[in-house]
Amino acid sequence: MSDMLRQVFKFLLMLVVFSAVAGLSAFFTLSFFIQSEESVVVPHLEGKDAISVLQLLGGLDLNTRVRGFEYDENVAKNHVIHQSPEAGRTIKKGRDVTLIISKGTPTVTLPDLKGRNLPQARLILEQNDLAKGNRTAVYADDAPRGRVLAQYPAPGTIVKRSESVDLLVSRGPRTPGYKMPALEGRYLDEAVVVLDKYGLSMDAVDTLYDHSKPENTVIRQNPSPGQYIEKNRGVTLSVNRSEKVGPDGPGDAADRLFRYTLPHGYLKHHVRLEMSIYGMTVTLYDELMAPGREIWAVVPEHAHAALFLYLNEELVVSEIYN
Repeated sequence: MSDMLRQVFKFLLMLVVFSAVAGLSAFFTLSFFIQSEESVVVPHLEGKDAISVLQLLGGLDLNTRVRGFEYDENVAKNHVIHQSPEAGRTIKKGRDVTLIISKGTPTVTLPDLKGRNLPQARLILEQNDLAKGNRTAVYADDAPRGRVLAQYPAPGTIVKRSESVDLLVSRGPRTPGYKMPALEGRYLDEAVVVLDKYGLSMDAVDTLYDHSKPENTVIRQNPSPGQYIEKNRGVTLSVNRSEKVGPDGPGDAADRLFRYTLPHGYLKHHVRLEMSIYGMTVTLYDELMAPGREIWAVVPEHAHAALFLYLNEELVVSEIYN
C-alpha cells in the first residue's frame, strides 16, 4: 500500500513540475514575442540618403525627425551626418529617430551662367545655395532680352555657399532713338505728322489757352525738345484751344459726337481713326471703306481726348475734346 502511495505521490510531483516548467516556458516565449513585436533595433543610417532613410524608418514603424541641416566636407548633400539613437540600440516602435542632414560641402565651384536666360540662372544659383547679387542690364545687339552676358565671380571660382553672384544681363538690341523734335508753335495736325515720321505715338493731348498764341498750336510738349527718345515712345502735347461752349453749357453732349463723310468717287478709301484718351491711343477704324460713307465716333463724357482721322495714310482731321 505504501508503495502505491509513493508511486501516486511521485506522479503528482512530476505533474506539478511539468506544469510549472510548461507555464514558465509559455510565459517567457510569450514575453519574447511581445517584446520583439514592440521593440526594434535602430539601423545604421549615417551616410545614407534622406529618401532611403525615410523609407527604412517608416518600414520599422519609427518616426523620423530632422533636427537640422549642416555643411559637411565628407557627407554628400541630403545624406545623414548624425543619428540619435545610435545604430544597434533597441527602442520601442513609434519612437523618434533624430537626424542631422548634410547641406553638402561648405564651398562650391561657380557654374557658368553665361548664355542662360535669367530664370534659369536664378534657379542654378538657388540649387547651389548661392544668393542673388547685383543685376545690371545693358543693351546688346547679339543677345536677346534677359540673357546673361557675364557674371562675378567668374565661372570656376570656388566660393562659400550663400555668397552672392552679380549678373550682367542683356536688355536686347537698342531700340532706335531720336532727338526729340521741337513741336511747340506747330499746328496740331503738323505736329502729328512729325510724330508719325519719327515713329512716335501720342500718349495724351490736353488743352491750355494762351490768347497771345495761335489757336490749335502746340504750346507745351513732353518730352522736351532735344531730349533723347526711343522709337514708339509716347508723347504728351498741350494744345492752345479755348473751351467750347454748347447750347447746354460746357461739355454739351453734341460736342462729343465726331462725324465725317468720306469723299465721293469710285475708289475705296483706307480710313484710320485713332482716339488718344486716358494716356493711350485706341484705333477705332482701320479698314477700306466705300466712297461717301459716313463714319462717326462718340467721345466719353468728361474725358480729355483727341481724335485723328487718316485718309489714305494722310492726316485730314484732328479734333480735341475737353
